[in-house]
Amino acid sequence: MIPSEGLPQVLVLRDLAGARAALERARVSSAGVAIMHNKALFRVVRVSGLDVRAASILKQEMLARGGEVAVSREVYEWRGDDADCLIMGTMTQFELLLPKLRLQPFGLRALAGSLEAALANYGNSRPACHPGITLTGEPLMMGILNVTPDSFSDGGLHSGLEAAVRSGLEMADEGAAFIDVGGESTRPGADTVSAEDELLRVLPVVKALAPSLPGRVSVDTYKARVAAEALAAGAFMINDISALRMEPEMVAVVRDAGCPLVLMHMLGEPKTMQQDPVYEDVVKELYTFFVERLNWAVDNGLKEENLLIDPGLGFGKTTVHNLEILQGLDAFRSLGRPVLVGASRKRFLGEILGIDDAQGRDAATAATTVIATAAGAHMVRVHRVGLNRDAARVAWAVFGPRAQST
Repeated sequence: MIPSEGLPQVLVLRDLAGARAALERARVSSAGVAIMHNKALFRVVRVSGLDVRAASILKQEMLARGGEVAVSREVYEWRGDDADCLIMGTMTQFELLLPKLRLQPFGLRALAGSLEAALANYGNSRPACHPGITLTGEPLMMGILNVTPDSFSDGGLHSGLEAAVRSGLEMADEGAAFIDVGGESTRPGADTVSAEDELLRVLPVVKALAPSLPGRVSVDTYKARVAAEALAAGAFMINDISALRMEPEMVAVVRDAGCPLVLMHMLGEPKTMQQDPVYEDVVKELYTFFVERLNWAVDNGLKEENLLIDPGLGFGKTTVHNLEILQGLDAFRSLGRPVLVGASRKRFLGEILGIDDAQGRDAATAATTVIATAAGAHMVRVHRVGLNRDAARVAWAVFGPRAQST
């Protein structure tokens, strides 16, 4: 039987706008909405490597405010150097907790600042970004323009200059905010190419596209020389699959250019990345990776607002890993940086559906665009721009703040 007395209904509230809308629909007074909307939104925050003494204090402080903290058994057994915690409570309970933590020892003062930033970042759908990137809500489209003979999806399709430029302009007409030009295949098992060969492929396309698409041409490269010459030729953004690890000189190139930079996670290198990749907790490990890379980049002179992150689906991940990343994608919002998702035509989609032909995975790609939109991603990198733009718009109409406030 369906419960009928009072018509009980479980609500899914994703953000404060949704909480306010639910209260308003219940005809709560404006004063009541202002008081209670923070109480209607529940958050679970994971904290790792906390001093066991701090973990014990944290639990007691959150319990005193009506929340809860699940701690690893080391805290109860009073052993070991650190512990993991899951802090659970409403936004109001977190607000009451933070001032108390700032009065406590054992690293809790610093934790209060980190918690406050993570919660604020998570709730901010439009993080500060390079002035040339306008975050509008639904994900921006980044069109993939491979000018390589051996891409996994469309090798050789855009190898001629005229064909490449035509494809880039067509993607822009379909709604691509950026065109990402790549001159080296990074498919699993791919061999590297020299900077000279990469430049021969990339530079003519950048020079031809940049005048028609100012501020909209990105270059997919981890090589400092390629990046420098492409930027000089009119490129606007660099997309580095190595997150500044393969060529440390890259940091000086993007720092001096003041351009946006995508930091992507990859386990190993394209030649070996799919040889038995192993993670204990893939989302947690990627999150830790991005904290380290973002801090390293800022410490080396890059502006935080110029940095974007990409979890690197398919780059040293099994199908299970990729699905876990998509399931936990919204966790990366706590980093406060725009999130780019690149699932387009990836092998894991073919494994799920039994589709060997990469170009037959476009519908599956659109499904990942819907998932990315619902998770709050800011950009998707795709082969079929129009299809994914439409998927993102529908998903945004359902999951975006406009739908929750009407």
